[in-house]
Amino acid sequence: MGININSKILLSVASIAAAAALIVGATIAFFSDTETSTGNTFAAGELDLQIDAEAHYAGLTCTDGFWVEDVSDESTRPDLIGEPCEGTWSLQDLGEGDTFFALSDVKPGDTGESTISIHVFDNDAWGWFRVDPTENAENDCTEPEDNLSDDGCNTSLDGELQEALLFNVWLDQGDIAGFQCDLTPCGDDVTEGDNLLNGQFDLPLGSPGPIDDPNEDYPLAPIVTVARSAAGTCGTDDSDGDGVSEAGNGSCQGLSADGHLVGSTTYYFGVSWELPEGTGNEVQSDSFVADMEFQVEQYRNNPTPSFPL
Repeated sequence: MGININSKILLSVASIAAAAALIVGATIAFFSDTETSTGNTFAAGELDLQIDAEAHYAGLTCTDGFWVEDVSDESTRPDLIGEPCEGTWSLQDLGEGDTFFALSDVKPGDTGESTISIHVFDNDAWGWFRVDPTENAENDCTEPEDNLSDDGCNTSLDGELQEALLFNVWLDQGDIAGFQCDLTPCGDDVTEGDNLLNGQFDLPLGSPGPIDDPNEDYPLAPIVTVARSAAGTCGTDDSDGDGVSEAGNGSCQGLSADGHLVGSTTYYFGVSWELPEGTGNEVQSDSFVADMEFQVEQYRNNPTPSFPL
């Protein structure tokens, strides 16, 4: 009888132990969840400046590598029609041989112009350009030039052409404030990016005159802010001042409050030159050469650009 009692006790103990094992096993199965973010990436942005140009001279336009008569102006150099020319190209990075002006046989009374557009892709930027004279040569001494003074012409000295040539640079907005056109002519503003200083909002960057400084610098922020102020409507059309027109590609596009260039907006500039009719024999056979350099620098996180680079 005692054996049976002990057996029951052992069986009870075994049952309790089994139940305890089940309870312990259940307590270690916690709720859980896992979230994984894969492929985290950092990619640097891009800032790419490209430029196009269209050259004009004596009532002619450089088109597809040849001078053609401009229908809006009678040419004073009909002898050049059909002759090769330089100074016109579509939007691109500039390289060797991309010259805005490449002219010979220039005479008093001649005029010309290059319509230049600058386009900053992908991001906003500060903009700036410089004209850097590299040569002002006397070259030969013609008899009329040599007779100008008792000392005669001296080929070891600088020429007089650089001082005689008058240049003018302007922001070519046309008749609508800001920049609405990627190509010219365009239906939104037919006077934007033309070769004339004639639009309601065309604004000179400075006083016309010779390029007589070692480096003629043109920071673009001041003229952009002046253009915005002159427009008078930008407080409505671009209320936050970022230069993006709130009416799509409408009035004040590209005219930021602090003067930075708005990415993917085409800015047009006119650069004209003139050898005045009153210029004398002192410039005969002289030559003048200059480089034109354009720079942009990122705008974001950069309140003070470091031009020139």
